[in-house]
Amino acid sequence: MSGEQSRTRRRLAVVTGGARGIGESIVTELVAANYRVAVIDVNAKAIARTRDSAAARSGSVVPVELSITDRGAVERELARLADDHGPICALVNNAGMTLPATFLDQTDEDWDRILAVNLTGAFIMAQVAARQMADAGAGAIVNISSVSAHGVRTGPPAYAAAKAGVEGLSRLMAVQLGPRGVRVNTVVVGTTATPWLLSKKSTAELDVMRESTLTGAIGEPGDVAKTVAFLCSDAAKHITGQLISVSGGQWMP
Repeated sequence: MSGEQSRTRRRLAVVTGGARGIGESIVTELVAANYRVAVIDVNAKAIARTRDSAAARSGSVVPVELSITDRGAVERELARLADDHGPICALVNNAGMTLPATFLDQTDEDWDRILAVNLTGAFIMAQVAARQMADAGAGAIVNISSVSAHGVRTGPPAYAAAKAGVEGLSRLMAVQLGPRGVRVNTVVVGTTATPWLLSKKSTAELDVMRESTLTGAIGEPGDVAKTVAFLCSDAAKHITGQLISVSGGQWMP
């Protein structure tokens, strides 16, 4: 690649869980901010849809079907992305999953699966990407957490524990990576009107969710996406180690 091409190419961002829901909105916002975005998702149908998109055809997004819990595959794919597009400048750890359970009936199998994706996967992605960023002397990582980590709403204990772990990990990362030029922040997401939520919840349930916020409204994916894009940008160059609640006041740090 020539020096001129290197100077003019877009910075590379990586978004996990980027082919659906909040992640898809984050990708759209980062593309608008002139990033080339690697869209990582384990869902084959969602990735296929991304491959067929105008953004993929234009080169604005690079679809990658990948399990973030597979360290070897993550290392290979992130190295390939850096070879093709330059080092990763921003990582958004958005991928997550949960399964219904209460504390008294949470199984070991579901506990392990939920922590593997929400916490271990975030750790693997962050560590591999941060090594590129530290070598370059710059980068931004945004980890996505949930108000569930703060007991705001009921749900499976494994999910709450995993997201609490993400928050602790983020602060430790900020401390250790700051001297290498890498910023790390966490966005704590409240109830958000994703297609999945709107398809699963009744009108009465949605009304209860609205009443749990100070604004009397359920958040939109774009609310999270705009916050993430800001934290990835140079406008947030002096912000690191923070928990940013995007929850309509469901949880206040």
